[in-house]
Amino acid sequence: MTNCSHRSVDGHSRRRRSMALPITTIALAAALLVPSSAAAERLDVLDRRGDYWHDHRVDGGTPSQSQPEWGNPDIRRTAYRHWLHRVSVRIKLAQVDRNDSSYWTVVVKMRTNEGLRRTATWFRSSGGGISTTWSGPGSCAIDGRMDDAEDAFIIDIPRSCLSGPTRVAFKSATRWLPTSDDAPYVDVSGQAGYRLTEWSATVTRG
Repeated sequence: MTNCSHRSVDGHSRRRRSMALPITTIALAAALLVPSSAAAERLDVLDRRGDYWHDHRVDGGTPSQSQPEWGNPDIRRTAYRHWLHRVSVRIKLAQVDRNDSSYWTVVVKMRTNEGLRRTATWFRSSGGGISTTWSGPGSCAIDGRMDDAEDAFIIDIPRSCLSGPTRVAFKSATRWLPTSDDAPYVDVSGQAGYRLTEWSATVTRG
């Protein structure tokens, strides 16, 4: 009688283990199909060296390619990322001089797969203060910061500000003013000119 009872318990345990295995396998497969919140689609855009322009249009002149007396406004690489909750632009520069009187502006234009177009602007004053502006409608909590170790500017825009798109194309550029009364040096990500004319390939949501 005792042996029958043990066999019954052992058989029940084996059945539970055999049922648990498919359930665990299914749960693992389902987890792999769900995109991680840490994942992001990424597009890297390389930039030519020394392709920035001294933009004299504010003085009624024509932009020219010339070397500044100091500093280096050259973009080396731009990374566009499309996260689950935000899109991100990281612009790696040749050099960002700190504790000086220069001014930096980063302009990021976005176009969604639904045709929505928005512009985010990030500005760093000579004293290091940072401000952002958004081309509406409405407002958007843009996060702009510097990666000092990498000489890079990083701009994060919530996807909710773009109505949660599936795909986003980008244009971006930097404007560097050595002093407040100088004409800016302009470099466009991935382009040789000084105008933002070409959209990047679309970046799909991660």
